[in-house]
Parts: sequence; C-alpha cells; structure tokens
Amino acid sequence: MDSKNNQPFVSWNRLKKSFFYASQGVRHTWKYEQNFRIHSVISIVIMVVAQLLTIPFTEQIILVVVIGAVLGMELINTALEHMVDLVVQTYDERAKIIKDVAAGAVFMFALTAAVVGCMIFLPRIYNLFF
Repeated sequence: MDSKNNQPFVSWNRLKKSFFYASQGVRHTWKYEQNFRIHSVISIVIMVVAQLLTIPFTEQIILVVVIGAVLGMELINTALEHMVDLVVQTYDERAKIIKDVAAGAVFMFALTAAVVGCMIFLPRIYNLFF
C-alpha cells in the first residue's frame, strides 16, 4: 500500500536507520551521563531481585513501565540539556531554569518509581524476615 507521496507505507531501510540512530543516542547517554548509568544499573538490580522474590508477572510489568519511563525521561532530559547548551552559549539564568526543571521532572518520576518499588518489594521483604 503506497501513501499519497508514492512512498511505501513502511520503509524497512529507514526503519533500520532510525533504530540505529536511537541506539546511538542511548549509547551516548550511557557513556556521558552518570545518572543514566546509575538508573540503568539500579533497574537491572531491581529486575533481578523481582525474579528472586518471585514477584508476580503483573507487578513486574508495572516495574518495567516505571523503569522505562525513568530511563526515557533521562534521555529526554539529556537531549534538552544539549539543545539548551547549543542555543545558549553563555550563562543565562533562564537556560539554567530550563535545565533544572527538566532534571526535576526526572527526579520526581524517579521518586514515584521508588515509591512503586517500595509498595511492591517491602511487603515481600518483610515476609522474609517476620
């Protein structure tokens, strides 16, 4: 099925390139952003512990969603910081506010994810000891 501009509905070549470029963005963020690495490692630990504690599948889905959201927000925050740095070449209080607020959004969702994790894990950890 062709679209109006005679391009195929799905170009597998373009799709492969878009995945490649997206992976380059994740790779760059892993290499240069400490918080992304910290969140990634904690995410792996959380999922391993979820397996060890035999957390039900539906709750593991919730963990995956909140982990994915935190990591995605870190990627967006990194992109936004780079864009601000590109546009604003000298110190500007407004640029600082933009970057701080974006970082604050990641922080708020990371706290939310931590609360979700506590709600899932703490009862099971408690039951292990009492």
